[in-house]
Amino acid sequence: MRRGGPRGCRTPIRLAALAGVLSSVLALGPSPAASASPPVTATSCPSPLSGAQYAAPGGTTPTVALTFDDGPGASTLAILHILQAYNVRASFFNIGENEAQSPAAVIAEAQDGFVINDHSWSHPFLTGLSPSAELGQIAAVGSQQRALVGSSPCGLRPPYGAYNQTTLADAHSLSMSTWMWDVDTQDWMAEGSGSTAWVNHIVSLAESEGGALAHPLVLMHNQTIAMPATVAALPIIIQYFRAHHYRFVDLLGRSAPLDACPAGSPSFPNAATLWSSARTLGPGASLVSPDGQYRLTQWSGGSLVVSAAGSPTWFTPTAHHPGARARVLPSGYFVVQSTTGRILWQSSAGHRGDHLAFGDDGSLRLESGGHVWWRRNVAATSLSAGGVLRPGWSITSDNGACRLEVSPAGQILLQSAAYGTLWASPGPVAAHSSAVLERNGELVLVAPGGAATWVSASTGLSARLTLDPVGRAVVETPSGHWIWSTP
Repeated sequence: MRRGGPRGCRTPIRLAALAGVLSSVLALGPSPAASASPPVTATSCPSPLSGAQYAAPGGTTPTVALTFDDGPGASTLAILHILQAYNVRASFFNIGENEAQSPAAVIAEAQDGFVINDHSWSHPFLTGLSPSAELGQIAAVGSQQRALVGSSPCGLRPPYGAYNQTTLADAHSLSMSTWMWDVDTQDWMAEGSGSTAWVNHIVSLAESEGGALAHPLVLMHNQTIAMPATVAALPIIIQYFRAHHYRFVDLLGRSAPLDACPAGSPSFPNAATLWSSARTLGPGASLVSPDGQYRLTQWSGGSLVVSAAGSPTWFTPTAHHPGARARVLPSGYFVVQSTTGRILWQSSAGHRGDHLAFGDDGSLRLESGGHVWWRRNVAATSLSAGGVLRPGWSITSDNGACRLEVSPAGQILLQSAAYGTLWASPGPVAAHSSAVLERNGELVLVAPGGAATWVSASTGLSARLTLDPVGRAVVETPSGHWIWSTP
């Protein structure tokens, strides 16, 4: 029976039998018998915490972290469905062998926005292995996860909770924090039973142990066998902590709901260049947004175009009218007129006395007296190979609810308008750095002097970077294959 830690370690384990599994790893997964010193690839993980962690991330308000060991398994999809229904974050500690057997479940966990962590390749006592074998057990899971979903595990939970300084050092070298638990539901002991007695036992432990803590870190399981008692207990546990005003977090400290980039999210504040009805934009003339990322230009062929870094993000269908001009009419409508004054294109709304605002998020809007009569969101929604994000610049999700930006301090930040910062680039930063999506698909943070201070290691030709609804930046190939993502 696979276990998460020594508190419930009452089933004898044959280490020789487990070690034998290493010789029959499926082709999908790398061998844990790899080099004792695998290269440490760049990661989207934050700096690893020092020592083993026994409590959920949190501050002054109560938080709870739900964690699931030993998956993916027979009940994975049922667990995901419940977490999605309640819109709460959770973290999974997967076994490499099980991931190799059920890659679709791993992809589902990632696509639904959950944190996927490392629970070793074949669930041995790591402290009983040689240093090279221990490192191989840990590193192999990360290699496989990157191949499946494009992100690295940011956390390690040693099987049976058995670790030593070597384990901590190995995790740290791979940019992982080591996570234990302080609430044990003992759900593994049900051994596939879905009886009411087992459901009550699991719920009772979660409530009695977790309810006494400010930041409970709850251990549950997701084994290869069906776990009906765990599935039945999970909604009750969620409702208990929610009723007691706990905030659900994953082990990256994120508490935003799974729809971190929701439709209808409040928009980001932004400055704007104002343009009154007295001004006309003629062929070749342009306006620049306050941060310099966007340019509004009247092309000589007649089209009015908004562009970011030289690439059009929006244009009017007036290309075959050389000499056309753009202006705001006294009536408030924003129009493109031919050389004879004929209106070739106009905004869908307007009001007398309006002015045009060209925002640093790439938006165009007609407004007067504090009221917006017409708006066109034309922000860049992806970063193509060779594209650059300079300090203050950003790309947004399709609905404008999330954005990836480079701060003046030099960090890449993934922001949700509704829930704040979702991710920040790890490691040292240099002020006034820029983010560059290289032509090989790597997202690189480049200091003003030209030195690369962080690299995503997402090599893939002709890649592009976009934001998805659950609040991640994703580098993908033209065919849609993920090659790297933030957690």
